[in-house]
Amino acid sequence: MLVSKVGADREPDGTLVPAQRPGQLRAQVEANLASLRVEQLGVVNLRRLDVRPGLIAAGAQRVDLDSQLAELIALRDAGKIGGIGLSSVSAAQLGQALPVGIACVQNAYSLLDRSAEPVLDLCREHGIAWVPYFPLGSAGFPGMPKVTDHPAVIALAGDLAVTSAQVALAWLLASYDRTLLIVGTSRLAHLDENIAAGRLRLPPAAVAELNQLVTS
Repeated sequence: MLVSKVGADREPDGTLVPAQRPGQLRAQVEANLASLRVEQLGVVNLRRLDVRPGLIAAGAQRVDLDSQLAELIALRDAGKIGGIGLSSVSAAQLGQALPVGIACVQNAYSLLDRSAEPVLDLCREHGIAWVPYFPLGSAGFPGMPKVTDHPAVIALAGDLAVTSAQVALAWLLASYDRTLLIVGTSRLAHLDENIAAGRLRLPPAAVAELNQLVTS
């Protein structure tokens, strides 16, 4: 299934800029349909720009959620998108959007950064797919520690004869059965390693140990 994201655009020089207004969201969907040469996008995620990491909307780019959802509903009714997803939202925003019918939520979340746990709880309650980004943390943003550098994760990976990344990804998959991982990589070897994490079943004792590792 093709899943796209709207809410920000790239300038010719590659700079990412907010694009939160309803007309901009529609234009991004139309551009995606044209570039992918399809008649419908399976899911379109609305990227809110209220909190870091990343862009923060300001001025005319501060748009209320209901106006954005109305535009996406119109696109869904027209058959141009199949489902509506949300990205970088709070539990309150997800609750506000529930009547629309939300296909998935994409928030920053990892073994060591569980600040989005209230959003995940709401996804569990309503059977919404959970798509954690930065699932291994990120060196590029403060407050997002790299999971693979944690001594306990490294030690457990050694005991299980797997990589620390596979341990971290397996923990995420075990935490909710509707978790979808989007682990970025530019190397085929890493892609194979990430896919193999889906076959790893962590022992209950290991899960209990990992559950105690949290920094936020």
